Amino acid sequence: MPLTMIVTRPRPGRATPLFARVVAGLVATLLLAGCGLVVRSRPGAALRFEFAPTTGDGYMNQVLTIVNEGTQVLAPTLEFTALDAAGRTLPSVRVASVYGSDRGRLVVPPGTSSDVLTFTGAGARAAEDVLVAVRTAEPVDVPAVDVQPVVTPVADDGRVLDRNSRFTAVSVRNDDSEQMTVRLVYIIWSDPPADPAAGQRQQAERVVPIGGLILLPPKHTTVVPVTGEARAAVDDAAGRVPTSIKSYLSR
Repeated sequence: MPLTMIVTRPRPGRATPLFARVVAGLVATLLLAGCGLVVRSRPGAALRFEFAPTTGDGYMNQVLTIVNEGTQVLAPTLEFTALDAAGRTLPSVRVASVYGSDRGRLVVPPGTSSDVLTFTGAGARAAEDVLVAVRTAEPVDVPAVDVQPVVTPVADDGRVLDRNSRFTAVSVRNDDSEQMTVRLVYIIWSDPPADPAAGQRQQAERVVPIGGLILLPPKHTTVVPVTGEARAAVDDAAGRVPTSIKSYLSR
């Protein structure tokens, strides 16, 4: 049985905010040792979640914060169920993740990590929260790093560009004293009306990988060429619609 949590946040108009709570019970292996009882929790029990449908101007919406309160680096496989503002399940809404936490691809060291969710299907606009089930949480034998790589789009001649330009490579710099493995994605966002009354949030419409799994030695910079589908996506979207270049710890 997976560890299942409801991801909630303070809601306007409520005196008391709701917090993540266990709804399916703690998953643990119980072993009898002499006259005492030893409880060995699975790694997934160390994870808790918070979901923010909006995060302010200039920031990504629909962000899932993953807090690893344990000491191991984990690669969780999560399952999401969309909920409306009243906490009711939206059975026709499919929830997916941008960084692959629903596929065991996102690596989560101790501390705080994040993913970005998308909602599609009938009733997707009504999604305000998610139910998160931890299907597995595999320990990963990699160093625990506490900094994010620095990602910079560049031209063929090495000139630094911005994300709205037609860049041809991405510079990825590791400022940590440990090596890390990351993936890069080019995100093409929806461009909803600015009026909140329209009831639309910006979300990722298309997520295109740039390269594959990238090993970054300590204090090292790698330049990743943008080719194939990623190059076509950049050429099509740059300067026309909102876009982002993001990296995440992976395996």
